[in-house]
Amino acid sequence: MIDIVSSIRKLNREGQTLAIATVINTWKSSPRPIGSALIISENGEMTGSVSGGCVEGAVVKKAVEIIKSGKAEVVHFGITDDDAWEVGLSCGGALDVFVQPFYPEAIWTTMDELLNQDEGFMLLSTLEDNPQYSIIKANGKTTGATFEKSLLPELEQAFHEGDSKVLSSGNHFVQVFPKKPVMLLVGSAHITVELTELAHMFGFETILIDPRATFASKTQYRVKPQTIHVEWPQEVLPHLKLDKDTYAVILSHDPKIDDEALKILLKSEVAYIGALGSRKTHAKRVERLKEYGFSSEEINSIHAPIGIDIGSKLPREIALSVMAEVIKVKNGGGK
Repeated sequence: MIDIVSSIRKLNREGQTLAIATVINTWKSSPRPIGSALIISENGEMTGSVSGGCVEGAVVKKAVEIIKSGKAEVVHFGITDDDAWEVGLSCGGALDVFVQPFYPEAIWTTMDELLNQDEGFMLLSTLEDNPQYSIIKANGKTTGATFEKSLLPELEQAFHEGDSKVLSSGNHFVQVFPKKPVMLLVGSAHITVELTELAHMFGFETILIDPRATFASKTQYRVKPQTIHVEWPQEVLPHLKLDKDTYAVILSHDPKIDDEALKILLKSEVAYIGALGSRKTHAKRVERLKEYGFSSEEINSIHAPIGIDIGSKLPREIALSVMAEVIKVKNGGGK
């Protein structure tokens, strides 16, 4: 749903009556994951996707009905349904879509504030014709409707795993809104320019660290990193939150900079560390890290040579391969 927030804000400013359709269950080769959403206006305009085009027409038709009736509904689409071919779901998968009038103003206002503040939270909805909504913040505080405390263990697990899902009760859907992932860029170079633009495109917050003022401040970025530190990594990194939502990319080509960053990052909980350089360059890096006292297991956690092998030569191609590798790790893929 994050990808349609700007459209929701625009439609709300225009005063349009809206419905929202959210994928709440999928089976087999369903084309869109749970939590994918489609916003529909009263005149049938839509933004977002619940199936990549397979069932959008039927969902929009249902949404327009629901805008008029004010009653939410869970709609099932699958190849075994009589109308499956009619709506175009021929991939062999199936999905449940919760189509509902747009959230009450108080709920959406709180959601919008939390999204602006980049605070992780969950939205708990009852799957009924008149849904009740609860917002559970990362600190455990709740707003909106009350809910049974017996749901808390499942909610905590969902938030920890980042998984939106129908709870075991069968009549509650929790949608997880994690905070933005962070791409930490060490070293300003041509590849950094391209990678920063891609990172923004995929919803990452970007932080650049480079003690070389000429490189950090004078490089011509089409999309600038949101934060720029013209300092050494060892001066900045201890003050940053280096957690599982952080993806670090080492790009300076200068061991004096790269090694200082790696010394800290290898002892942190970041989700990804990638380092630019050829196999020969990385072999020398490995020897230096061994001399610093790092274990083979720690060193092997570095993605190097960086990026998925697509035969990259140009900075933009290398950046694309790095972005693909970061997304692979973020989505649960291995090294």
